[in-house]
Amino acid sequence: MTGTEQTLKTYHERINVVIQYIHNHIGDKLDLDYLASLSCYSSFHFHRIMRAYLGESIGGYLQRTRLGVAAQLLRVTDLQVAEIALKVGYDSQASFNKVFKRRFGITPVQFRNDRDFQLPFREPLKEKITMKNLTLDPEYRTITDLKVVYVTAIGAYGDHNTENAWKTVCGFAGRFKLFGPDTQFLGVSYDDPSLTEPEKCRYEACVTIKTDIKPDGIVGFKTIVGGKYAVFKLIGPYTLLAPSYQYIYGQWVSENNIELRDDPGFEKYINTADSTPPEKLMTEIWVPVR
Repeated sequence: MTGTEQTLKTYHERINVVIQYIHNHIGDKLDLDYLASLSCYSSFHFHRIMRAYLGESIGGYLQRTRLGVAAQLLRVTDLQVAEIALKVGYDSQASFNKVFKRRFGITPVQFRNDRDFQLPFREPLKEKITMKNLTLDPEYRTITDLKVVYVTAIGAYGDHNTENAWKTVCGFAGRFKLFGPDTQFLGVSYDDPSLTEPEKCRYEACVTIKTDIKPDGIVGFKTIVGGKYAVFKLIGPYTLLAPSYQYIYGQWVSENNIELRDDPGFEKYINTADSTPPEKLMTEIWVPVR
């Protein structure tokens, strides 16, 4: 490995540490100097490196991520606005209301009451789901933690960045003989595309493995939290994922008084687009519930 390759490998490993820490501590007071120390870069270089990688400042990324979590809580829980503000790291409801309105153009209460709200860059959904495509009544499953290697893609879901992430993580798994009879292919989407600019959406292409492994450059290692999940089965092209999520979080959760866990859900790909016609693709949507 050349010196340049080693530097790039270290760069990605350090960024992954910071991003995972943010998502695991979204409700904590996150000091930017402390985040810089996690990356082992000086504060001066840290801010420039993160802006280059994320396409926005680390402070902007942190605020947008917190507000994205808050928006979901406003839509799928009955928590008071003040409780949500504290849950995503704001000291007061007043400060939370201010940044929320600056981001979305409406107050948290108005957002909660307007279930059809979306930011203006969002294109209307062209696909619609039917009972033929999605099981409207999920199966409940309880699993243990899942160890995965993953590669992050930042950009519109399903674009070339997503495809490249899958090529990289599968290439890594193949090279180190990590595939086995029980290997699962999972996708973790962190941002609601109706509330997040497409170029800022974050996705992780994940391959399950049996043992811990050291991060290797752009390929990270993490644990997907086990527990109880509601599992929806989707048959059809990946373009049906967006309306499926809209049904699950916009209708199923509220109609069935579902209490969600704070952990992110994930998609499990039963077959792949490489060898399967779009109309026969099978995807499971795993939603963490209490």
